[in-house]
Amino acid sequence: MAEKKILIVIPPYNFHDQEYEMCRRHWESRGYKVTVASLERVTARGEKGTAVPVDVAVKDVKYYDYDAIVFIGGDGTRHLFDNEKVRELAKDAKYKVLGATGNATILLALAGVMDGKKVTGPPESASWLVKGKGNYTGQPVQVDEKLVTIQDTTFAGEFANAIARALEK
Repeated sequence: MAEKKILIVIPPYNFHDQEYEMCRRHWESRGYKVTVASLERVTARGEKGTAVPVDVAVKDVKYYDYDAIVFIGGDGTRHLFDNEKVRELAKDAKYKVLGATGNATILLALAGVMDGKKVTGPPESASWLVKGKGNYTGQPVQVDEKLVTIQDTTFAGEFANAIARALEK
């Protein structure tokens, strides 16, 4: 079986450290190759100060090189919302395993990849998700085919498992 490749997209600062760390550890322990992308190829910093080297700038990502693309939320994620390359990446990955945590779910709505899918996210993002044609469920974790979303950091472990299960189908 070929090694599965996951791209994690984080903002350059103020991403959810715990979600990032928990997901990365989980996927690497399963033998998946994890690559980190952000706006620039620098060191990104999480909300709690975690320093993460960025492997590739989003503008240089070739979506077809990955089996899954995951957007990690956090306060800094809103700096990705209007970035055309980030939206394009989400849209290109629509038929792959695609995931978003917390307010990164808004990014998927803005990219137009929710079309009729069941999704979740923080309650304050519900109107954005509905505007993005998603069916907001309010569930802690929501899986609809290859699209996986969660409400908040509390469910990062379940999210990591759901992404892994989707990759193994």
